[in-house]
Amino acid sequence: MMTRFQELKNTPMTFADLEKLYDLMAETLDEFDADQHSLFLSKLSMVLSHEIGDLETVVNAINVAKDGLVAKGSE
Repeated sequence: MMTRFQELKNTPMTFADLEKLYDLMAETLDEFDADQHSLFLSKLSMVLSHEIGDLETVVNAINVAKDGLVAKGSE
C-alpha cells in the first residue's frame, strides 16, 4: 500500500536536497514576521504550481500536504 506522499508522480528529491530545502525554507521564514508566513507560503505555492504546470499534480500535492492536519471546527 502506497502512502499519500508516495502517490506524487515526480521523482523525489534526494535526502540531501530535501535537507538543503528545509534549511533554506527555515532561513527564509526567519526573515519575516510570523504574520507574513502564510502569505509567503501561499505565494511560493502559486509559483511552484505554475512551474509544475499540471493541475492534477498540484491538486494531488495539496491533498498529500493536508493529510494528517485537523480542519477548523473539527476538533
